[in-house]
Amino acid sequence: MDSDRFVRLLDDMIYERRKMTSPLYQTILAGRATQRLLQNFCIHRFPIKNLWTRNLMGVGSRLPDYDLRVELVTNLYEEETGALTGGGRHVQTFLDFGESVGVPQDVVVNAPLLPQTRRLLDHNLNACGNTNVHFTEGVASVLLLMEGQPPIVDRAGKSMLSVMRDVYGLPPKGYEFFVHHASSDTSSEAVSALEDEHADVMREILRRYCDSEDLQDKAMASLRRALELRHQHFDAILGNFYDESEPPLRLRLAA
Repeated sequence: MDSDRFVRLLDDMIYERRKMTSPLYQTILAGRATQRLLQNFCIHRFPIKNLWTRNLMGVGSRLPDYDLRVELVTNLYEEETGALTGGGRHVQTFLDFGESVGVPQDVVVNAPLLPQTRRLLDHNLNACGNTNVHFTEGVASVLLLMEGQPPIVDRAGKSMLSVMRDVYGLPPKGYEFFVHHASSDTSSEAVSALEDEHADVMREILRRYCDSEDLQDKAMASLRRALELRHQHFDAILGNFYDESEPPLRLRLAA
């Protein structure tokens, strides 16, 4: 398959099962999330985010091209320091979000994994770090899937940032994480450009190295599996920790 067509197909697969198609994110964006759901959203999304840099390193360590490898290292540097966008370490800002909804950092870090989370983690680590698996499987099903995610914004224009700030009433430290990801309708131009640049790097890696029918088939199969596991993970969080009879979180009103 032509490389440009192949990458467009991957982008289409990601878009069709983007986060906003998940009932979990629809519930949060609608302002219906309870404190218990948001606490467990943090607890059970944290393991995925915490291993993101390992996934980057797993691919980067096997990437032949120096310039593309530097791009992954720069991505990793931003994730671990926040220095390029002026924020903090990204995973720390997610822990700050958890604390703002009432779950201590040690609880998040030490929480047992849901089976669905374990399966998704195992897929990601295998696709990105297993030297018996071509690294383009990890680029397609982990790195592009995350970096190429469309903004998490509903039809009314509400984003994860705006709903955390304006509906759930989180303080600035609590919604800082959502400023620096595909979760904001008001991200700075620098943040938006950086996100686009990261996704474009993944696409270039795939154009250059996923260069046979066999590799393309395996990359698409890996992405298909990742999308299914990802939505099972989302559904498990909503199914286990959401009761619509509980009142939605309103921190500002409670203050």
